[in-house]
Amino acid sequence: MPPLFQPLAVTPEVDPFERGLQVAAAGAEAGTVLWSIGQDKSQAAAVLAPEHPLDSSLPIVLVALLGLGDALGALLPPVVPLTFSWPDRIEVNGATVGGVRIASAATEKPSEVPAWMVVGFGITMRAAPASGEPGHRPGTTTLADEGCEIESLDLIEAFSRHFLAWINRWQEDGAAPVRQAWLSRATGLSRTIEVTTGDHKKQGIFTGLTDTGSIRLMRNGITQTVSLEEAIKTPSWTI
Repeated sequence: MPPLFQPLAVTPEVDPFERGLQVAAAGAEAGTVLWSIGQDKSQAAAVLAPEHPLDSSLPIVLVALLGLGDALGALLPPVVPLTFSWPDRIEVNGATVGGVRIASAATEKPSEVPAWMVVGFGITMRAAPASGEPGHRPGTTTLADEGCEIESLDLIEAFSRHFLAWINRWQEDGAAPVRQAWLSRATGLSRTIEVTTGDHKKQGIFTGLTDTGSIRLMRNGITQTVSLEEAIKTPSWTI
């Protein structure tokens, strides 16, 4: 992994993201990366030290998806289509293989900078032995089902490199290139889609993203914005 990251392995029954929240709250250094040694699922989480309030830090979700997309793109056959679905999912051949998660320390005011942030990802590498034949979960897939046999650790190492590269790009050039790169792989752009936040669903033509990663939907000539912060409180994917 890049020198800025310090890897810490966890056993397959441990969720690296949940453990990441624990060690971050206990004072773990920024750059600590927890990764699972399991092979059916590739999972990792990084502890970060935000420099801005949560609203301005939210594009890290897009940054993480870009890092994950570039990592998979470097390892998968070039003919395999790879797309993003707002707010947090990544797809292969149009079906979800996993996504990213984010959480941060609580603050008393929106203007305060969180003490820490944890960004994690999960990708289904292959179906578990007891899960049955491919297609048992419509709309989802695994890398193995798509003919992509790669090792979990290779993906985690590739993610760490590409994630760091996109963090540097974001810090140097701002949100615009991050937003543009994300939209270049976005599912449903310029089409009518439905997004869910909590118990609420909204439909509209997906016209773009704000600088903080919220989605813009147009319906009956009126543009409404759905908050990324609200949408990522509960992951829209499972593996």
